[in-house]
Amino acid sequence: MTASVVGLVVLVMALAVLLLGLHMNAAWPWQVKASAIVATMLTVAIGYFAGYGLLGWPTNRDLPEYAQWIAIDVNEPGKGKSRTGAVYLWAKPLDPINSPPRAYQLPYDRDLHDTVVAAMRRTQSGIQQGVRRNADFVAGMRGAGRGLPLNFFDIKPLKLPEKSSRRHERTDDKGG
Repeated sequence: MTASVVGLVVLVMALAVLLLGLHMNAAWPWQVKASAIVATMLTVAIGYFAGYGLLGWPTNRDLPEYAQWIAIDVNEPGKGKSRTGAVYLWAKPLDPINSPPRAYQLPYDRDLHDTVVAAMRRTQSGIQQGVRRNADFVAGMRGAGRGLPLNFFDIKPLKLPEKSSRRHERTDDKGG
C-alpha cells in the first residue's frame, strides 16, 4: 500500500508544480503549454493505477505463502463466454502476524471450487482454516500433475496456560 500512497503524493506534487509553472509563466510558447497538458494527462493515468490498490479491490497478485482464510466468494462461469468465473479469497498473512487482510482473485476452476467449499464447511463447523500457496502450481498446467494453487489446512486453536487454583497471598513490606 505504501507504493500507492507514494504514487498519489507524487501525482499531486507534479500537478501542483505544473499548474503553478503555467500560471507564473503564461507567456510560454504553445508547445510548452501543450507538453504540460500531455504531462498532466500522464500523471492522471499514473495516479489512477497507483490509487487502484487503495480501493480494496481484489488483487491478482500471489497469495502469501501461509495465510489465515477469512472468507470466500465463488462466481461460477456463466453460460457462453460472456462471464468468466472467479474465486475471491479474503485472507490474512500469517507472517508477519499483524498484517491486515487482503482480497485476492483466482481464476475459476471446478476442483478449486470444491476445495474452498469444503474449507468453508469446516470453518462453519468451528475449525479455523489456513491456506498455503502451492509453490509448484503452474497456471494452465493442471493436467501435468501440478495440483491446485491452494492447499487448505486446519489451524489448531491456541491453548492458553491453565489458571492456577491457588491464590497467591500478598505480603506487606512493612514487617510481614
